[in-house]
Amino acid sequence: MSDPAWHHLPHDPRSFFDLAEGFDRRDLKRAYGKLIRQFKPETHPQEFQRIRSAYEQLENAERYGRNQAESQSAADAWKPSANTDRQSTSQSQPGNTSASDATQRSPKRPTPPVSPIDEAIANPRESYTRLSQKHSRSPLEYYILAVLSDLLVKPANNSAKPNDSEKHRPQFLQWLLDGLQEHPQEPGLISLVAGTLRGDVPDDQIQTLLPKIAKSIRSSLFYRLTEPLWERLLIDQPFEIFEGLIRECESHLRQGDPRARLAFYLRILRTAMWTAPTEWTQSQLETLSRQAADLDDSMHNDLEFVELLHSYLSSTKSSASALPARATMESFLRTYCTGDGPMATAEMARCLDEIARDAHGVQKSFPINQEQDDHSLFLLMMMATSDLAETTGLIAPAPDEEKNNRQAVSCLRDLKNTLQDVVHRVSWIDTTYKWLPFAGLYLVYGILFTVLWFIAMTIVNQVIYSSATGTISVLIMIAGLLSFPVLYFWWFFPKYLAERAENSRQKYFATCYTKRWRGRLFRYVQSCGESPNDSLTRLNGAAAFHDDTEWMNLVLSFCHSDLGLLIFARAQLFVG
Repeated sequence: MSDPAWHHLPHDPRSFFDLAEGFDRRDLKRAYGKLIRQFKPETHPQEFQRIRSAYEQLENAERYGRNQAESQSAADAWKPSANTDRQSTSQSQPGNTSASDATQRSPKRPTPPVSPIDEAIANPRESYTRLSQKHSRSPLEYYILAVLSDLLVKPANNSAKPNDSEKHRPQFLQWLLDGLQEHPQEPGLISLVAGTLRGDVPDDQIQTLLPKIAKSIRSSLFYRLTEPLWERLLIDQPFEIFEGLIRECESHLRQGDPRARLAFYLRILRTAMWTAPTEWTQSQLETLSRQAADLDDSMHNDLEFVELLHSYLSSTKSSASALPARATMESFLRTYCTGDGPMATAEMARCLDEIARDAHGVQKSFPINQEQDDHSLFLLMMMATSDLAETTGLIAPAPDEEKNNRQAVSCLRDLKNTLQDVVHRVSWIDTTYKWLPFAGLYLVYGILFTVLWFIAMTIVNQVIYSSATGTISVLIMIAGLLSFPVLYFWWFFPKYLAERAENSRQKYFATCYTKRWRGRLFRYVQSCGESPNDSLTRLNGAAAFHDDTEWMNLVLSFCHSDLGLLIFARAQLFVG
């Protein structure tokens, strides 16, 4: 596998990922996943961080609906205009120049103008003074002023060791913000401000910096640039501080593109939901739902995720969260929603590894026929692990097909050994709900009918006596005795007993699955290391090959509804 084009970073991440102009978030995730599988965080931490930063830069721009026609890099945006040769021809030759003068003078090549960057390098202080006094500046000049401010403007604290205030470089950021005020959609300045706010702001200055940025950038661009600061604020500070600060900042913003605010709250809700009051979360979700028409497919997936997360966190009982496996899943989801970088990736991998090795704990956390609805937790785990596999490369190597086929046959054989007992038990259930009631009712009916028939025939014989009376009485006896089975099987059993018999069978099958089959299936998916769908499809294929499809379909019907088994199988993909 060839090395990626590192020279495109950090200014041109699109070319680095080799993406076409009209790429979307799925294309970006695919390209990112290929690189991450080559440069894993545990083996190539520096390369992984560079790739991750480039991915976040493009992913952030995509979520906020960047205009791809304006998505050129900072280097391309600030290339000086090619006006060097114009001055040479403008100094045109005089019309009355003599031939002798022309021969005596040798042609002089015009001196190229000095670029602003070269001038700043040669005379930094003079350049800073001259550019700072200009009333209107180009984006490149604002960048030069920001860089020179680091060199020439002395910090207030002259200590030998730089503190956080010096590391923040407030004048650097201020020049960039001033540049965005004059050039609101300039891609180079946007990229520089976004990079500065992502990793160059101390925690203790976030609360004072955010209102200043809101006053400088009063457009919807504010949400895109400050999103990382809000996520850090939610993690480190009480939610009340976030709530008051976001209200203050939004009061300074002008109404603009609604998509930017939607994209911001879709991402920020993932972090805020763990500490925010339920009422605040519900209010934001209702606002997002009302404006769902402005969301694209990817944003609809984000909305589905935060709605599921809200549903789960609102309905989770403390007793369920106390179970170790379920607590590990919640820890994984919380890290997925609030963490960032290699440390968060390592923590999520640890959680999945713990889940993948705790079959008993997962079975206990997801009992069969439970009252609690765990579909929210199941869907959250499926969505989060899928995204984690795409964006981190944390995926086990391809499984051994031959070994897994042997495991499927072995599992099929062990399950089939219980089939005879199951058949006997199902026959007994049919006998209990069908034939025993029939025999008992038929006996009672027969006795009552016989007594009534005997009394009726005695009365008839006393009133009317003929030779045909005996024959008619026998026919009545036979018809009466035969009418009961017809009535029982056509009406009484289907209406009153069939449903109870089916419920009893399903309850017994669920008991069989829990006590006889479930543990063996957990061992099977653990040995395969495949996705839930692949491992169960392989088992079904083995059953079809051995002509055991009918009863295996019964087992698989429970497998596909066993949320614990499906989560456990998905976790196996990350063990390697």
